[in-house]
Amino acid sequence: MDDVFEQQKREMIRKAGADHAVRRLSIDWIAKTAPYKFSYNFTWLGRPIIQFPQDIVAMQEIIWQVKPQLIIETGIAHGGALVFYASMLELLGGDGMVLGIDIDIHAHNRVEIEKHPMSKRIKMIEGSSIDKDVVSQVYETAKGKAPILVILDSMHAHTHVLEELKAYSPLVTKDSYLVVFDTVVEDMPDDFFL
Repeated sequence: MDDVFEQQKREMIRKAGADHAVRRLSIDWIAKTAPYKFSYNFTWLGRPIIQFPQDIVAMQEIIWQVKPQLIIETGIAHGGALVFYASMLELLGGDGMVLGIDIDIHAHNRVEIEKHPMSKRIKMIEGSSIDKDVVSQVYETAKGKAPILVILDSMHAHTHVLEELKAYSPLVTKDSYLVVFDTVVEDMPDDFFL
């Protein structure tokens, strides 16, 4: 990538991050669009992805940079993110896989994910992402694979995310990432989720 462009980009990101008015506007925008389920308006190759477009683009950048052999995601919902990650791995070539974990994989979602053309790169485990047996299955799947990218996007309660961090951070390989989605919940009003 062009070093000058990359340097300019990083500087603009730094400046935007330091601009308190922009930060407040961004948080307000998320809060105002949440009642309309804005993040539910998007699909990836036919599956609902339930992500903000800018997060999808950011994940594409990470995947292209890391070129993971295994992507582990907690939280499946409709499977759009699994399909997205699998399609990125398909573009990269090789034998990269996506492992999705969810406490409740709805039957209709499982059927749609399993019949999707990208399903050849997707494996799913049903159970709590912090259950010892589930964690053990994840570690077994991860054996011998590198790089590994971990994405936490299941229950967003402090205690649950902390347990996921403890369980899965050791799997993150050098020069890869552990991404925690929906940290914006920290910035929402106290009564936002009632």
